[in-house]
Amino acid sequence: MLWLYVVLAILLLILILMLVPVGIKASYTDSFRCVLTVGFIKFTLYPQKAHKKKKPSPTETEKKQTKEPAKKKNLIKEKGISWLFDVIKKVAKLAGGALKDFFKHIIVKKLMLSITVAGDDAADTAVKYGGCCSAVYPAFGVVVSSVRCKSCGVDISPNFDEKASSSANLELEASIRAMWLAYLVIKHGYKGIKLLVDIKN
Repeated sequence: MLWLYVVLAILLLILILMLVPVGIKASYTDSFRCVLTVGFIKFTLYPQKAHKKKKPSPTETEKKQTKEPAKKKNLIKEKGISWLFDVIKKVAKLAGGALKDFFKHIIVKKLMLSITVAGDDAADTAVKYGGCCSAVYPAFGVVVSSVRCKSCGVDISPNFDEKASSSANLELEASIRAMWLAYLVIKHGYKGIKLLVDIKN
């Protein structure tokens, strides 16, 4: 009978682990930050912590001080505002298509997206603003309707200042049970990986 108790204990442990919530907190202003939580444990996915290095010599320290500080990557400036539209469209396509059965198990506590569109001149800004609204609002609607969302909102505004540049602010806080995450990996894992690769490239 001992083996039966052992099996039951293992099954109970697996069940408890499957019910553990897996959460994600992501934000973007000038730089991207993403934290994964598994129960009470937190993992910083991005930016990754720098590895500890040996204490530099006085000459190396002087050289580093003369160099300009490294600037954080601004994805909007680097890849353009159209890159953001493309990412939102891809997420919406997954939410309304192949991963629809997975998205419905996601609980979104907070999803706020704010985009400021700017162009070379007033006419260019107006064209880009129209393109942004026609791309983002429908896609955002698909994503929000596919999940259980408690606090969601999107705001898009044009900036006609000639010196202005396009920018975006994102706040996301969502969670899902580990059992549904396992389901995603088994059934649709390659599609999620493909999206991450597309975003990175």
